[in-house]
Amino acid sequence: MTLGAPSTLQLTLHGFRAGPFLSVVLLAVMTLKSGPAAAQAETPQPAEAPQAADIPAKVFVPEAADALTAKEKELLEQIRRLKAPRWRSFGACKYDWTSWRLSAKGVRTTMFRCGDPPITGNVAVFCSSLRISRQVAEAQWESWRLPLSLGESAATGGEDLMVANLCANAKPAPNASKEAPAQPGAVSKPAAPPAAKPVVQPAVKSAPKPKPST
Repeated sequence: MTLGAPSTLQLTLHGFRAGPFLSVVLLAVMTLKSGPAAAQAETPQPAEAPQAADIPAKVFVPEAADALTAKEKELLEQIRRLKAPRWRSFGACKYDWTSWRLSAKGVRTTMFRCGDPPITGNVAVFCSSLRISRQVAEAQWESWRLPLSLGESAATGGEDLMVANLCANAKPAPNASKEAPAQPGAVSKPAAPPAAKPVVQPAVKSAPKPKPST
């Protein structure tokens, strides 16, 4: 059998057979080339290290109030008292909250102003019995009584709120008596010494005159 040049029919058949094969080869080559790039793109990059400016500074947290010394607590309490308003209102009356005075028997006194025009005077509070007394202007001190509420008196109501606020925050009086004194806020004056009786001098008898001799 003589081997000759391939016929046109044979080349055409081989062309149809080689076409799909070349397509598969080209697809495989393209996949291999794009694979590393895609994998590199999908690989997560490490996060950048935070800069020094991005790190928040430590916030100073003050110590608890329990860590304060006794002297510091005393000074803080003094500062609060200095900041507090002088007059505090309870009902229709205002009380001089910075002028409370404590007597040796445990009675606290200060000034008050009620109404408009204001009625001024002094008020005494005895925390041991939760009773008060008032002295209007220059009058005598009233008898001890329980403080009045807003519903009990439109003129002086609110005394109960004042007494509750005062006695709840006041320091206990040392050696305070459990019984209120008879005269609230009155200062006992020393008794005046008895008037001296005039001294009666005995009458001095004059000596008899000598009689003239005869």
